Amino acid sequence: MKVLVTGGAGFIGHHLSNILYELGHDVTVWDNLSKGKKERLFCDVKFQHIDIWEDELPEDTFDAVFHLAAPTSVQESLENPKKYEEGCYLMTTKLFEWCTNHGVQFFTFASTASVYGPTDKVPSVETDILDPISPYAEFKLKSEEYLMMVSEDTDIQITITRFFNVFGEEQPDSGSYAPAVAIFLKQYYENNPITVTGDGKQTRDYIYVKDIVYALLWTIKEQEYKIEIFNLGTGKEITVLEIAETFNHPIVHIEQRKEPRRSLSDCTKANKVLQWETQYNIVDWLKMKLR
Repeated sequence: MKVLVTGGAGFIGHHLSNILYELGHDVTVWDNLSKGKKERLFCDVKFQHIDIWEDELPEDTFDAVFHLAAPTSVQESLENPKKYEEGCYLMTTKLFEWCTNHGVQFFTFASTASVYGPTDKVPSVETDILDPISPYAEFKLKSEEYLMMVSEDTDIQITITRFFNVFGEEQPDSGSYAPAVAIFLKQYYENNPITVTGDGKQTRDYIYVKDIVYALLWTIKEQEYKIEIFNLGTGKEITVLEIAETFNHPIVHIEQRKEPRRSLSDCTKANKVLQWETQYNIVDWLKMKLR
């Protein structure tokens, strides 16, 4: 297939792009390189330096589009909500409108588990009431709602995937985009104490990046649905403190931040419809990295 990956030089995007290429697809990446790194892509993956929101989009056709391009920092979204309206929502509407005129059969949108917000009901299922508490989550949800609305007027198969806490190789370990696991690894290798926010007993559902990729691959096969939403997680929760203790390294606690206390996925639908199961867990992966 001829496949486009937006944000394809980013953390998740480059893993997806390279595996698509290994499977024999004709892969093109659009990325503005604000966070992505072109050198992570295989040399035969086609690359175009494009800012989807700012630039005029090329006249090209694709069978499938994976839309991963977006800013992803919750903290930055609180400080600059306009950037997230443009980068998470308006960019999605612009790209999908382009897709309707350029031969696309499959459109896969990377959303986030942040749309669930703080909740006492765990695990989260796709039909739960949503309560986003940041502009990042709000505009991801607005994109989902837009896609649900336009799905009635298009023949494109649309898949919305809600990523839980993704970890893996080449994840950013500094700046507002850096997640806890990558920060912990950097602190460990630099022999600095590991910094845990609050008491560290907040739980997360950590999913390996290539498990995410293997789920995404199923979304560009013909399915019985016209549009569907899937949680992508492991269905297992672990505290941030347990992650930190895996390092057997000094830990310091820092100020608690505004965030959900628990996050856990129910992936029953993805397991059944996409015939997909996760293969990796965070503790085993960390132990392998720390050998």
